[in-house]
Amino acid sequence: MRAIRCPYSYCTNVKKSGKQNGKQRYVCHNCSRTWSSKSRPHRKITKLWEQYAFDGRTVKSLAKEYNLSTGGINTQLKQYVPSRIVQKPRIVAVIMDVTYFDGWGMLVAIDPYADAQIGENTVLYYAIVEGTEKTVDYEVATDTIEAMGYNIIAATIDGRRGVKRMLEERGIPVQYCQFHQLMTITRCLTKHPRLPQNIELRNIALTLARSDELTFEATLAGWYEKHGQWLKQRDVVTKRYAHERTRRAYFSLCRNLPNLFTYQADYLQEYTKQTGKQVANTTSPLDGRFGVWKDKLIPHRGASKQRTITILCTLFSRRTD
Repeated sequence: MRAIRCPYSYCTNVKKSGKQNGKQRYVCHNCSRTWSSKSRPHRKITKLWEQYAFDGRTVKSLAKEYNLSTGGINTQLKQYVPSRIVQKPRIVAVIMDVTYFDGWGMLVAIDPYADAQIGENTVLYYAIVEGTEKTVDYEVATDTIEAMGYNIIAATIDGRRGVKRMLEERGIPVQYCQFHQLMTITRCLTKHPRLPQNIELRNIALTLARSDELTFEATLAGWYEKHGQWLKQRDVVTKRYAHERTRRAYFSLCRNLPNLFTYQADYLQEYTKQTGKQVANTTSPLDGRFGVWKDKLIPHRGASKQRTITILCTLFSRRTD
């Protein structure tokens, strides 16, 4: 702990001498002068904000603790400015996704396996999204991340075709989230399908995480060879396909197959060997963080949009495992 020095003689022969108006008084035994400690409001505001944002304290409870009005606490909270994310440009395999609140969202890009011990930050980029997410939002995110000096070697997304096309045009390999693919299969076939063909197709989809592209493609082709004619059946009256949901599930797997196993590509395996990091095959590492961040907002339901954004920015710039 640093010794307190006299502001007049700069000696350390200083003792406390009571308080005045809530501030500590000091007396120098060399020159006999007295003075009050300097006010450091930013320290109090930072402490207040950490209690509010990280500990889940309400404005009412903080007002009671500090013997202030709720208006006074709110005034101090409004003065808090989140610290900026310290950037450390490097090769990254990012995950990008949007989480939504009340009519607006937050687009976040992370490096899920960042090493905090050597100063690598998890959150690389975040931006407010008004309404629904658009391809241009991801385009701006990619431009900004690259402009900061990062080299994006791969990107894991939840499957928007426009985003996939934009990234591939930039030469960035795209990994389609395998979990979102399974959710598509579940929506089409349900968790407990009754038809034998649907049961077989769902079981094939469940092998995504422990399979490779060639094996999965061969298994899917075998299913189609066995049930292709059944899949083409039409209703006698309406002339529509009789098994539309199964068709949607099957063709979804076929359409996304080139991007379901990107993380296993040879050039990305080389990146894993060099850095010790992996390319995520799902957006779950980011979805999990969304859950943590939203849990932090639960005690502050009803807060203004600006206050919510400030809390989120604070969480993004700090490690919140």
